[in-house]
Amino acid sequence: MRRNLEDDLTRTFRAAALAAPDAEPEFSATVAARRRRHARTRIAGMAAVVTAVVAVTAGVAVTGLPGFRHAGPAQSLGAIQVPIGSLPTVDLSVAEPYRDVWPDAVVELPYPLPDGRTYSVEAALDADSYLLRPWVDGVPALPVVLDAVTGAVRELGTVPTSGYTTYDEAGGGVTEHHIVWVVAAQETGGARYREVWSAPRDGGAAVRRARFGPDHTMTVTVAEVGGAFYAGVGPVGQGVGMVYRIPDGGEPQQVTGSDGYDLRYGPWALPYPVGPVDVAELTRPAAPPEVPTFWNVATGERRTPRTLDGVTMIECTPLVCLGRTADSFVSYGADGSRPLRATGVAVEPAGTDDAVRSLRSDTSVLFDSTGRFVQIRQSPSGDVHLWDREANTVGRQQENEGAMGDGLIDLGQSGGKQRLLNLKRIH
Repeated sequence: MRRNLEDDLTRTFRAAALAAPDAEPEFSATVAARRRRHARTRIAGMAAVVTAVVAVTAGVAVTGLPGFRHAGPAQSLGAIQVPIGSLPTVDLSVAEPYRDVWPDAVVELPYPLPDGRTYSVEAALDADSYLLRPWVDGVPALPVVLDAVTGAVRELGTVPTSGYTTYDEAGGGVTEHHIVWVVAAQETGGARYREVWSAPRDGGAAVRRARFGPDHTMTVTVAEVGGAFYAGVGPVGQGVGMVYRIPDGGEPQQVTGSDGYDLRYGPWALPYPVGPVDVAELTRPAAPPEVPTFWNVATGERRTPRTLDGVTMIECTPLVCLGRTADSFVSYGADGSRPLRATGVAVEPAGTDDAVRSLRSDTSVLFDSTGRFVQIRQSPSGDVHLWDREANTVGRQQENEGAMGDGLIDLGQSGGKQRLLNLKRIH
């Protein structure tokens, strides 16, 4: 997946940018990163959400990492001492374009679809098949699967012929064994719901897993662990967000203790972001973010990433973190393992005052669901780099500035083709 995983606002703006290629995508990543940063310092509570946004992420379960507790409350652990200057290093200033670094991972899909619909690519199912979100008159339609080898298009769902005034796709992605999507449905009588649907990745009938509402302000995030589905729903009306387990053929059941939480990385939850985006916040100096504590709603594990001495954390997932020093970025496993260093770009540019310096040095980060890939997006320079932690190589994004999605990066459309970097093709 999201990455990067990865986030609600990033997915929304990414889809809009794909539907309108001339749109400017960097603002979305900046908003998402800053919102995450500020949200961690607040107490989770109620908020009115204007748009319904869905992030569907693959369930990832990782055990046996040192420095983590696997049950009960999270435990704060001290910063790890590392010799920053002697870490394995890559130079971002000499990074080659993606096409040159990973030529076998660059793919082209027919654009638009054979029936004339434009689309955005939501996820790479494997090396040759892709989950697409078609657009009809500017409205997202139900998702389809495109086989890049044969050109065949598989429709995943159907719109009811009666009973609804609107029945629009509100997000989709790939989980452990399924393709999942959420529908924003409004009945003829006016009630609004969010429906969770799934279909097997390798083909099969679509099934409605759950229905939440009536409420038009809710957001829904979905994960799958061991064949069980979980849905983060919130905030609903005047209440707070919460997480539900969706049993086969039964009603959703709230996970105990999940009030105020939202699924962020598969089954890993964090307190739900509070309140609308304050654009003025984007011009204020941002304090270093607090280290998050992730809660696995399926296993109960609470996981707090380690920190490295001398490294300021920028962003973490339950698997990997990115931080900065005065002259470099440092990526490392969330347990502190295998720290790597990237130099060659202005990490903390000087500004005329704190507000300008905050803007000029703002960095947003997206991670893939495995923790292998880190996308570093710098504003306002527009520099975008992809860091492969497994091989310790980097590439420079030269086309489209698209945010990393679920196993792919959009490289824009040209000449009747949609270009992508498919991370599943990088070995």
